Amino acid sequence: MGFLAQPQFHMPFQSRLNPHVDQARAHAKEWAGRMGMFDEEYLAWPERWSEETFSRADFPLFIALTHPDADADELELITDWHLALWFVDDLFLPLFRHDRDQVSAEAQVERLMQFLPLDGLPRPLVPDNPVERAFADLWSGTAATMTLPWRDRFVSSVRRFLDGVLWELEHVDHSVTDLIEYLGARRDFGGLQFTAVLMEHAIGELPQHVHGRREFRTALDAFVDGVSLHNDIVSYDREVGEGTIGNNGVEVTRKVLGSDRRGAEDLVNTLLTARVDTLAAAPGAVPPDAVEFVEALQEALAGSYRWHELTDRFSRKTFGVLAKPRGLGTSAAHVFHPFASVV
Repeated sequence: MGFLAQPQFHMPFQSRLNPHVDQARAHAKEWAGRMGMFDEEYLAWPERWSEETFSRADFPLFIALTHPDADADELELITDWHLALWFVDDLFLPLFRHDRDQVSAEAQVERLMQFLPLDGLPRPLVPDNPVERAFADLWSGTAATMTLPWRDRFVSSVRRFLDGVLWELEHVDHSVTDLIEYLGARRDFGGLQFTAVLMEHAIGELPQHVHGRREFRTALDAFVDGVSLHNDIVSYDREVGEGTIGNNGVEVTRKVLGSDRRGAEDLVNTLLTARVDTLAAAPGAVPPDAVEFVEALQEALAGSYRWHELTDRFSRKTFGVLAKPRGLGTSAAHVFHPFASVV
C-alpha cells in the first residue's frame, strides 16, 4: 500500500506553546522511568516506549500545546496523567490481544479502578505495573483539589477510556462496519473525554449546570470528534504497519463506501471540517461561564494539529512490523499480570 500526501486541513484556531515545555520534558522522562515504563520487559513490543522513541514522540509537547497557560507544576501533572493513559493505549491492547485474553484484560481494568477511589484517599494496594504505580502516585494529590462531582466525572472518564480499550480489544477481529457506530464509539470511549475533564484542573472547575447544557455537550463532542478524526487521517499508515487499521475511521469509511483510500480520506476530512466549524461557533452558544473553557478547547484542537505535524509518532513513512514478544510468558503476563480474582 502506497503512502499519500496528507489532505489540506481546515484550522481557524491558533495554537500557543506553554513556556514550561522543556521542564515538562525533563520531568516526564524521569517520571515515566520511575513508574517503570522504560523497564526492559516493556521494550520489546512496541518499541515506542524506549527512552529514545519516547523522546522522539515528544508527548510533553502535546500537553504544552494543548495547555498553553498552565503553570509549571500543573503542566507536569497533566502530562503525567496523559502519559499513563498513553501507556495503556500503546501497550494494553497489543499485549492482551496477543493472547486474546479478554478475561484478564477486564480483570486488570477492575483492579486499575481500585486505585481511583472517589474519596481520593490512598488504599492498601501494592502497585504491580507502571499504570498502577502512576494512578497511585497521581490520584490522591489530584483528587484533593476536586469537588466530589468533579472527582466522579474524572473517574468516570478514565473508566470510559479503559472500557474503550476493552471494546477495541473485543473488536480486533470483527471491525466496526458502520460509520455512525464507529463515531459514537470513538466519542464515548476515547481518552479525549478525560482530556477535557482534566483541562478543568488548569482552568478551574465548571459549574455543574454547564455540563447538562446541550450547547456545551455539542462543543465538547465537536472537540472530541475533531481530534479523533484528524488522528485517524494522520495515523493511517502507522496503524497499517501495526495491524490495527480495522478500527480507523478512514478504513471504516473506505469499507462502507467501497471506495479507495483517497476517497475515504476526503470524506473523513469533510466531516472533520464540519466538526471544526461547529466548535468555532460554540462560544456564542454556550453559557457565559463556559466560554473560556470552549475557547481553551479551540486552542487545544489547534495544538493537537500542531503536535501531529512536529512529532514523528505519526509520520508518513514505512512503519516496520512490530516485533512479537519474546520470552514474556503467556496469558497476558507480558505487562499486566492476569488476576484470578480482583482484591
